[in-house]
Amino acid sequence: GQAEDAKARLSKAVSDLVQQRDRANEHEDNANKLQAELVDARKFSESWRLFQQANGTQTEIRQKLAAFADVNTQRANFLSENTILLSQIEKLGVELSRYTGTSVKVSLPQNLHGTVTAVDTQFDFVVLDIGESQGAREHGELLVSRGEKLIGKLRILDVKMDHSIANILPDWKQDEIQTGDIVIVGN
Repeated sequence: GQAEDAKARLSKAVSDLVQQRDRANEHEDNANKLQAELVDARKFSESWRLFQQANGTQTEIRQKLAAFADVNTQRANFLSENTILLSQIEKLGVELSRYTGTSVKVSLPQNLHGTVTAVDTQFDFVVLDIGESQGAREHGELLVSRGEKLIGKLRILDVKMDHSIANILPDWKQDEIQTGDIVIVGN
């Protein structure tokens, strides 16, 4: 009787102890997990604080980005205005040279190239498929080639938006210029 009873109580006590130990282990695991999460949260909070210290709050960063975009837009506007002004200065220089009789060297974009679309052999002029929008300028000089062969040299006389008229320079004439000949910028 009593021995059986004591044995049963001991067995129950051992079982309860195992359950308690399991519960304690579970609580310890949870505590460790929470501790690790807290450390991570502190690290994140600290790095966010340092980021804000260096760059400002979200609102300040948005303001900086907006200001940067404005400055970039202004810069682009200044660059395009500059290009227009330089082009006007060049045109005025060319016009002035007509009245003063000095020859002016007009620089054309190095990548400018086009095609002869019409030729007037009687008056020694040609029509080209390049104009102001491609970078052609009055008094600019172009070389004419067919295949690998240099045919002649032109001086642009009149420039429209998408085409121009050029004189054939007689000293440079190697052959008759034809429709389809290629024009490029020479140095």
